[in-house]
Amino acid sequence: MTHVLHLGKFYPPDNGGIESVTAALARGAAAAGLRTTVFCFEAHGRGDAVDQGVQVLRVPAVKLASQPLSLRYLTQGRQLALAADIVHVHLPNMLAAIVIARLQPGPKVVLHWHSDVVGKGWLARLTAPVERAMLRRADCVVCTSQAYADASITLRPHLQKVVVVPIGVPDVPQPPMSLDAARAALPAALRQHLAKRPLVLAVGRLVPYKGFDVLIDAVARMGTDAAVVIAGGGPLAATLQARVANAGLAQRVVLAGRVDGNTLAALQRLTTVYCMPSVERSEAFGVALIEAMAQGLPAVATQIEGSGVPWVNLHGVSGINVTPGDAVALAGGLDALLNDDTLRVRLAQGSRQRYDALFTERKSVEAMLAVYRGLRPGL
Repeated sequence: MTHVLHLGKFYPPDNGGIESVTAALARGAAAAGLRTTVFCFEAHGRGDAVDQGVQVLRVPAVKLASQPLSLRYLTQGRQLALAADIVHVHLPNMLAAIVIARLQPGPKVVLHWHSDVVGKGWLARLTAPVERAMLRRADCVVCTSQAYADASITLRPHLQKVVVVPIGVPDVPQPPMSLDAARAALPAALRQHLAKRPLVLAVGRLVPYKGFDVLIDAVARMGTDAAVVIAGGGPLAATLQARVANAGLAQRVVLAGRVDGNTLAALQRLTTVYCMPSVERSEAFGVALIEAMAQGLPAVATQIEGSGVPWVNLHGVSGINVTPGDAVALAGGLDALLNDDTLRVRLAQGSRQRYDALFTERKSVEAMLAVYRGLRPGL
């Protein structure tokens, strides 16, 4: 039986876009009859587990500049990689890069290029030789969009190895939750905040590249009295909360923190317009964006140069894209969708159609299995 090893940072129930992609592809491979293992770092005391046929192995680590560090990850990761048929590496991950850079011939190596190394300064310069060695060892590099691959200086010498596999997310349950049930599922504070107003929802970690400060500034410039909910936790929580208070926007903007799956599903069902205000190419694709598209939500996102985001949210088809970091433009895009029912309905339909055509979990898993078969004919 073909053995696929995923080298990642973390794995659900630890949250994150890369984590959800890792889980979807690992579960899909296991369901297709492949022996599938995920090797990652331990967080929140979670140990080894079996998840829908996937063996999950975790090792303790310490963190430096958001990169977990563990000597055992290097040694055990190398042993696991040598015993596998296909090693699927989710990047950026410095320790996984070291494992692959030194890996002897034998296993086929797939590098899943979720993002370039961005904003790491001296750490990026220090690890650049390892990254180049890893790319030379790789048999295939998977990018989530052609736009991101074409803009990556790091990948430029290796474009002949690049295959594009868009991320996919599960479809929403059918029939969808009723609006009344969605309201009832919200915590009382969110239900009170929303009242009868249209809802603008944004989801993501509270980190600089997500641009939530720009969204807060945009709300002050909007003409529409919409309820805005930003769901997610992160290091900027206190800073963003102070920004809301200082702007006098507490009645319009709520930082909901990390929300559970039921609350998120209810918020998505009640959303009028989804917003992804990201400002940097670190936002390579946008898993939360395609989750909104699965719900048939029109989106206001940003025209980030060299990112897959403007391709995911195609301007005039599934939503509106505005200049990154421009609060006035973001406010204008949100107002345009909130106040034009015809436009909003057309883009909502385009959003769901684009999801069906490109971003279902089934399509993503099938495309990745095709990559594996290309490396191991007869798989």
